[in-house]
Amino acid sequence: MADVFLQRKEDLRALPRWLGAAAASALAALALRLTPQLAPQLTPPWPTLLQTLSLCALLACLFGAWRAWLRSLAAQMAREQDWQQIINEAIEAMPAGFELWDRRDRLLLCNQALRRLYPSVAAELQPGVSLHTVLQKALQSGAIQDAVGNETRWLEQRLAERGSRREPLLQQYADRWFHVYEQRTPSGYVVGLRLDVTELIHAQQALATTQSQAHHDRQLMERAIDAMPAGIEIYDEQDRLVLVNQRMVNWLPHRNNAQAVGKDYEALVQSSWFDDLLPSDPEARKQARQLNRQALRGQQDLTLLNQTPGGLWLKTTETRTPEGFVLTVRQDVSDLIHKEQALKASQAQLKAIIGTAGVSILTLNDDGVILSCNPAVERLFGYARAEMVGSAISLLIPDQSGEVFGTACEVTARHKSGQLLTVQLALAAVPDQDDDLFVAVLSDITQRKQFEQELQVANARLLRLSTTDSLTDLANRRLLMDRLDDEWRRGLRSGLPLSLALIDVDHFKLYNDHYGHQAGDQCLARVAEVLRKSASRPADLVARYGGEEFVILLAQTDADGALAVATRCRELLRAANISHANSPQGGLLTFSIGLVTQVPKPGSHIGQWLALADQALYQAKAEGRDRAVAAQPAASS
Repeated sequence: MADVFLQRKEDLRALPRWLGAAAASALAALALRLTPQLAPQLTPPWPTLLQTLSLCALLACLFGAWRAWLRSLAAQMAREQDWQQIINEAIEAMPAGFELWDRRDRLLLCNQALRRLYPSVAAELQPGVSLHTVLQKALQSGAIQDAVGNETRWLEQRLAERGSRREPLLQQYADRWFHVYEQRTPSGYVVGLRLDVTELIHAQQALATTQSQAHHDRQLMERAIDAMPAGIEIYDEQDRLVLVNQRMVNWLPHRNNAQAVGKDYEALVQSSWFDDLLPSDPEARKQARQLNRQALRGQQDLTLLNQTPGGLWLKTTETRTPEGFVLTVRQDVSDLIHKEQALKASQAQLKAIIGTAGVSILTLNDDGVILSCNPAVERLFGYARAEMVGSAISLLIPDQSGEVFGTACEVTARHKSGQLLTVQLALAAVPDQDDDLFVAVLSDITQRKQFEQELQVANARLLRLSTTDSLTDLANRRLLMDRLDDEWRRGLRSGLPLSLALIDVDHFKLYNDHYGHQAGDQCLARVAEVLRKSASRPADLVARYGGEEFVILLAQTDADGALAVATRCRELLRAANISHANSPQGGLLTFSIGLVTQVPKPGSHIGQWLALADQALYQAKAEGRDRAVAAQPAASS
């Protein structure tokens, strides 16, 4: 193109020279015409001969100027064609759909990307076609979800807003989402740009679902904490109060918990919020404040005992979680404190309390022989007092391995009936005795341990529910994306291929329309069983991708293996013999499958890979459905 431009420039420079020569020849001819008057010494035939030569020179100069003008015009046309070719190539190279319409809304040009985005009207997108015709064709295909059942009104509104919207139009076409940008130029033409934002919409929907699930989980957690018999306070990693449970509200009804939430621990200590947990004596109150301010926040085994002005004794334990949160647990130990105070007052009272205490208390010598026991021991183990006194502690606690002095520990005990119990054992030496004497306090925590186990099972069930599709019992989209991310990173390390099958139930909307949504759900459950049988390896993952779309993730599987799994899927579905009376494919339910296989490479990402599977699925549908099509990875991958 640069050569053409230079040639045109040279031709433009030559044109004045040719015109100047022509003017000189014309003047020469005119001068020779006047020769008899100006030069009478020239005699015929010289005047005539010179006039003829001047005219010939004039014609030659005009001919040269005409040829220079033609060459300049040809160079201009070639330049315009080159620029037109560059513009067309640029439009075709755009990843988005591009369109240009004239003042009467007739198509001037569009790129192939636009035709790929709208396969049902791709054949109609030819220069000269009217927008009204294209929209009617799209409405007839049923691909525009918002217009189904309201086609006429939708068409009128769409044409009325044509080129006047400042914000992009979000449009659902088949199972894809697009941002449609339209702008009318000052000359009346309309320029359109269409971007596929399906993955963004799906991500927003998944985020909304996750947020809803997180809100639901938080409500469950708060209800569970409110139901606990202990007072609970939770502080975040910045030591700000985030939650106070109902037990604390009941114990200290005069505290303004709503205003306290969000404030840091230091500010709460300095305020009056902790006043109900401090002693009434001013000096003791000051010392308690200082202790709270200097306490080792969140350290294990840090226990504080406070008495409220109302006489309530609270045992406070603080624990810092791995995430940096501080969990403060306050237990009402008023009864225990009162009993301890009564024990100090009188040995008789001590024996009475031991005899009536709800916990099991034993005294032992240094050989582990039981010297005495209270009635709670009889109730706990089923033995009579006479059967236990004088017997070894192994009668009740067969396994005595480990250090049990100092702090309470959990041990396994045996009831007289042979039933195993879980008890909390605290063993301490009695001081100021001639003979070694030990006191053992046992608390039956069998039900609590059972509750903890049930809670673990419930948590495991909750985790399963959060990663499982409730209708098909397959992995949901969240678990699929987590596993896909793991397998992608594993493929980057190992260099082994990774395959994925994107499966769509053909004409499932027609199935729902004919049989009803309840039958449609039952059909999807049967489809899930077929897919589960098709992927038999433990490492294979079958997931519901959304609606009637499913995914089979095949780790360390090449293209032949993926095709074999897809073939098995279609064969097992055919063997399941699921009727679909309205299917254009015949009387049975069928699959369209898009396959993609790739060895993960640095620089590539999962989104491109899923897009290849989606394109393969579209190709399978475009070729008539009821088939599997393998995608060809992009060269940059």
